[in-house]
Amino acid sequence: MASIFRPLFLFLLLLPLSATANLHKSKTLLKSSLLSSTTTSHLNDTPPTTYFEVTKPIRLPKTQPCVYPILHHDFGYAYGKSPVLANYTPPCHCLSHDFSKIVLEWNATCEGRQFDRIFGIWLDGIELLRSCTAEPRATGIVWSVKKDITRYYSLLVKNGTQSLAVYLGNLVDQTYTGVYHVDITVYYYPTEKKFNDFESNLENLASGYGSRADLILPISWNFPLNDGLWFEIENSTDTEWKEIKIPQNVFRAVLEVYVSFHESDEFWYGNPPNDYLLANNLTDTAGNGPFREVVVTLDGNVTGAIWPFTVVYTGGINPLLWRPISGIGSFDLPSYDVEITPLLGNMLDGKTHTLQFRVTNALNVWYIDANLHLWLDGKNTYTEGKLLQHQVMPFRVSYSSDFKGLNGTFLTKANRSISSTDWVKSSHDKIMTKAIQKFSYSNSMVMGDNGNVQMVNQEIHFDDSVQVKKAYTERNHLMVRWDLMKRSLESEALVTKCLSVLSKICNMGRASWNISSSNYTILNDEVGNACNRSTGFSFGFGFSSRWIP
Repeated sequence: MASIFRPLFLFLLLLPLSATANLHKSKTLLKSSLLSSTTTSHLNDTPPTTYFEVTKPIRLPKTQPCVYPILHHDFGYAYGKSPVLANYTPPCHCLSHDFSKIVLEWNATCEGRQFDRIFGIWLDGIELLRSCTAEPRATGIVWSVKKDITRYYSLLVKNGTQSLAVYLGNLVDQTYTGVYHVDITVYYYPTEKKFNDFESNLENLASGYGSRADLILPISWNFPLNDGLWFEIENSTDTEWKEIKIPQNVFRAVLEVYVSFHESDEFWYGNPPNDYLLANNLTDTAGNGPFREVVVTLDGNVTGAIWPFTVVYTGGINPLLWRPISGIGSFDLPSYDVEITPLLGNMLDGKTHTLQFRVTNALNVWYIDANLHLWLDGKNTYTEGKLLQHQVMPFRVSYSSDFKGLNGTFLTKANRSISSTDWVKSSHDKIMTKAIQKFSYSNSMVMGDNGNVQMVNQEIHFDDSVQVKKAYTERNHLMVRWDLMKRSLESEALVTKCLSVLSKICNMGRASWNISSSNYTILNDEVGNACNRSTGFSFGFGFSSRWIP
């Protein structure tokens, strides 16, 4: 079982509220003033500033990678236009075609004035990266994003030509002049060594659990379109869906969901309750309270839920907070796995089924799509499954408030649990899978100084476990458990009038990185104990597996 502790504490100095004030208006005004610098001749000799995100380093093999440049493009005015496309074929120039690690790298430069822009990269409709651009300086910036995309192995080595799509909805005019100059490269690391016999036996016993998916299906928009391939959720009643039909020899299925929030819900965790807005006639302020939940349904039945990490983009709250150290998750937004293996018994009938998304309390706009990872039985054309138990406990949310005028306190709490159990019979024997999701949420909000100060303290606890049991004739049992989202991420921002120093700490299992900056200069940079080699397998953002005796 894995537990995620997602603390968020924000202390915001807001502009005076009036009947038509916006609680997040300070963000827009600060951003406009901070980006108003003008390029002058003496700045031409100043080197560009390097921006980066505090994140867990990718564990790489010692082999020399095969380098494959995929795309070079200058993103000027791209809003409302079709994604930029490039042909992708598996690299034929690599000496080895057996890779233990595949890494996607995004390199970009920009100068001038520009807002933060959300962007995505898709291969054959399957999203590989969701990210946010850095906001440039007049003297220029450069930043790089590296992501382990090995979990998409079957897609990346698939024979034939596939379409790589990149959407970055940039706007360029006389005021906002920043053009993003982008290079996308993929690094293929040859396998260091083959598994020894013991490791191979463990892999076989696991029946593919912990291995890479054999097939990945896109749950996203199809071409042609003039936007990203993501679905757009605009309000709490809006739903987006896609029909799918899976092969009939699947024995495991995981839905990987990409989520980002924008416009009225960019700061959903700080949105005041509607009764407060109504009482103070705040008609221009984003509301619906501070709780959001992404709900995934299959054929109308709740399958899983996502309580998203509170990513702050590079222009969020005050852009100076994220220069040069970007917010946690802003350059590589997390994706979220939902184990739907227990529902295979309802999906192996060769018929079309509907996956659907909605967001509780949503305001405009949420971008959501997904990748369906499937493990296939290579020895059989058909597998057989049966759903034994599916329990969705009633969703519970409580809210209390005590306010007078624009000052007051607000407390929101919520709980949710979902569990499913099934068996799937394949050439790997009869496998029983039990998937459990448990969530708890608390958000404490204080409005003070006649609405000019807002303090938010939010915690999300997320326990997600998958238990797999396999029976043998000797009556021995093997239990494998996946611990999801093992990494604990913490980001604290204190916004004061000075805004001079920002320190962020990211606890990463056995390693830590403590770094702070002031006026674009790194003041402190300390790395704790390096990550030790473990017996588990790494699966990208916060996903790991362990053998349980």
